[in-house]
Amino acid sequence: MKWKPSDVVVILLGALGFFLGLMGLINPDAQYSMMGITASSLPADSVIPGLFGSGSLSAIYVGIIYIYGVLKKWDRFKAYLIFARMVMCLGFLVLVCIGRAPQAFIPAAAWEGAGALFILLALWWDKRHVK
Repeated sequence: MKWKPSDVVVILLGALGFFLGLMGLINPDAQYSMMGITASSLPADSVIPGLFGSGSLSAIYVGIIYIYGVLKKWDRFKAYLIFARMVMCLGFLVLVCIGRAPQAFIPAAAWEGAGALFILLALWWDKRHVK
């Protein structure tokens, strides 16, 4: 199988998401510290561990979908990823702007936007340079 630059970008993003999700399950304290939370500051009945755990499971799932989508050569999959990542980027920014999420969500918005941009640039490269 000959891989195009956009295939490589999507697989790398998928693998990174998968492994970051796995790390979130293995070491939730690292997630907490990124958000400025300590596990000891959480009340016993806090929903934060469950929410962060579900986010980690989602990252694993999405990482698998990215890789599977490239391997199956789904038509328009990469265009969908660009759209979905931009929705997430804007969604995170809106949540921060309206006060429903802390400023710590801005890097998540940047991650989603950057991923969309990387995929878009790789698709552009494919059209111009890959036959």
